[in-house]
Amino acid sequence: MTFSRHAPSGATLLLALFTLAACQEPPPAAEKPRPVRTVKATPIDGGEEITQTGEVRPHVETDLGFRIDGRVTSRQVEIGASVQKGELLATLDDTNVANELRAAEADLASATAAESLAKTTLERQQILLDKQIVAQVRVDEADANWRSAKARLDAAASALANAKARLSYTRLLAPETGVITAIGANAGQVVPAGQMVVRLASSRERDAVFNVAESVINNAPPDIEVKVTLVSDPSVVLSGRVRDVSPTADPSTRTYRVRVALPDTPPLSYGAVVTGSVRYLAGRSIALPASALTAENGQPAVYVVEPRSKTLKRKPVTVSRYTASTIYVTSGLAAGDDIVTAGVSKLRPDQIVAFDGDVK
Repeated sequence: MTFSRHAPSGATLLLALFTLAACQEPPPAAEKPRPVRTVKATPIDGGEEITQTGEVRPHVETDLGFRIDGRVTSRQVEIGASVQKGELLATLDDTNVANELRAAEADLASATAAESLAKTTLERQQILLDKQIVAQVRVDEADANWRSAKARLDAAASALANAKARLSYTRLLAPETGVITAIGANAGQVVPAGQMVVRLASSRERDAVFNVAESVINNAPPDIEVKVTLVSDPSVVLSGRVRDVSPTADPSTRTYRVRVALPDTPPLSYGAVVTGSVRYLAGRSIALPASALTAENGQPAVYVVEPRSKTLKRKPVTVSRYTASTIYVTSGLAAGDDIVTAGVSKLRPDQIVAFDGDVK
């Protein structure tokens, strides 16, 4: 048996060389610098002044109503009326209450007479006992009758006092000096006890009320001073302190109501439009676009371009205040740092970059 050996042809060798070359991957191309937009970190002094528009409101507004139910016979005031303490505001029909008062006076007169008779009887029985004309049981019986009559007299006196008080409840008086801001009942209307008839704004204390965004509330320093200026007369400038902040946001505007206590002089009319100005960040800070903010380990950070290697470094920073378009950094950066302000979500540390103006 004869074996034959066939040598590969030239075409076969050429095909094998092309197949081997196709299996080898080309070397990776060098990464091109990514263009970035930057700003220079420039510290500023004195912080930023924020101005908000609000209005003057009374610190205390009280809904005043009658302590008993009845029909309103008169209302003496209208909205905007200035009233003094003790001034008559409204009255109720007092016919039934006046009848109750007369009945209470009659009961008191009857109880007074009965108590006087019982006391005289007790004194007489005591004299007879001393002369041994009556037994002790007669004195005890007279004493019990007098004590019972005295108790009825005390009850009648209390009932008369209550009737007088109910008669006074038919007259609604101003508990303090102020201004009427709302009306809740008119003459002829039957009202239950406690229903608001008028609303009285006390003139003792005034507040400037502002609706403020959450970002301003969260970053406000404690015991901050607010400069309040009257819009109709800019020469009237007052200095107030924050009295209170509403614990919940308005469901429509998502803002918080802030009350600023105003001094008593000069008095401002209720509803007057004012502006409130506060200054944040009294020390040095760096203002950056909000688009520069990223995060590292859940904390605020920004990307800084290393000047020599043109690589990115992610630096943690301390942000004192946020607005819709700006952040204020108080630590973590140095003056002159190049801060990346756009596309930070697509960047990574140590990435080579080029300034946007250098890319052709």
